[in-house]
Amino acid sequence: MDIEIKRAELQTKYNNWIKKNTRRLVVAFIAYIVIILINFLLLKNSKITLFSSFLFFTYTVYVLSLIWFIKNKLIANIDSVDFDVK
Repeated sequence: MDIEIKRAELQTKYNNWIKKNTRRLVVAFIAYIVIILINFLLLKNSKITLFSSFLFFTYTVYVLSLIWFIKNKLIANIDSVDFDVK
């Protein structure tokens, strides 16, 4: 029974991480859109657009790849985790 509680806690931790980073990704997207709008309306600087696009793209790839890994590798194999390792 103790092992089932540990598995449930681990799965809850993984799911909370996914939710937290999904929220961060949405906030980063909103900030990206604001930066692009300010740039197009006021600054008209292509370097800002290029740099912010690159940063947002790399952050998106990072977060989505980690979410994929947690869902498909960690949560899918949570039943095979051995909590009795000493």
